[in-house]
Amino acid sequence: MKVFFRVTQFIALFVLGAYFFCCPIFFSLTASAEKESWELLSSFVTYFDAKDKGRSENIAIAASLIDGVTVQPYGEFSFNQTVGRRTEEAGFQQAKIIVNGEYVVGVGGGVCQVSTTLYNAVLKSGLTVTEFHPHSLRVRYVAPSRDAMVSTQSDLRFDNPYLHPVRLQAKVFEGSVRVAFYGKNEGDRYEITQSVLEEIPPPPPIVKQGESDEILRSPQNGLKSEAYLERYRGGKLLSRNRIRVDEYRPVQGILVKKIVNTTE
Repeated sequence: MKVFFRVTQFIALFVLGAYFFCCPIFFSLTASAEKESWELLSSFVTYFDAKDKGRSENIAIAASLIDGVTVQPYGEFSFNQTVGRRTEEAGFQQAKIIVNGEYVVGVGGGVCQVSTTLYNAVLKSGLTVTEFHPHSLRVRYVAPSRDAMVSTQSDLRFDNPYLHPVRLQAKVFEGSVRVAFYGKNEGDRYEITQSVLEEIPPPPPIVKQGESDEILRSPQNGLKSEAYLERYRGGKLLSRNRIRVDEYRPVQGILVKKIVNTTE
């Protein structure tokens, strides 16, 4: 009986020792394998003026809030739910935003550049965009029909159609923001192409009188544009689908003309 007990005790100690010896190796190998399984699916970069401190800070905050998010298979991502409301209490600052076709100063200006950068990375990764909204005016940091505006009423959403999770990375550098997706590469490559369909000239400028000639707002053409999503495999084009058609408003100029003294 004592011999049986000692044998059982020896076996138990052996199994326990083997567990503690092998377990760290197992988890190390598992973590290493998991790390190696995250392949780059896509990336996209846009640029901004780093001297604009308010806008730069807003871009950095929004990017930090979406950085590291993992979207599970068949899961959905919402930009507004992830970033939250753009308020001063949340750290967002005053910067230029577009409201009803006009540039005004508001809290959170610059966040749309993060959502736009994310939008392009989403399309290039093969994920499915389920909601996006264009700006009313053209933006400088991306080509027409490649922007994605967000507001309290407008969101950017996408689904993960893959059988594996995807991880989102968003990093801000000096004057640029980069968004990338990591997951299991299925072998397809996605590219976005866009073209301008029509230029829309602005109406005649508004002319005001003043003490000197001055341009208060420069006129800008509006335009109609479209974008296509192309899918490649091994250099071969598999599909080309038009994903959007947009119309951006023209900007009416405002000029100040010097008052001429006709009495002299």
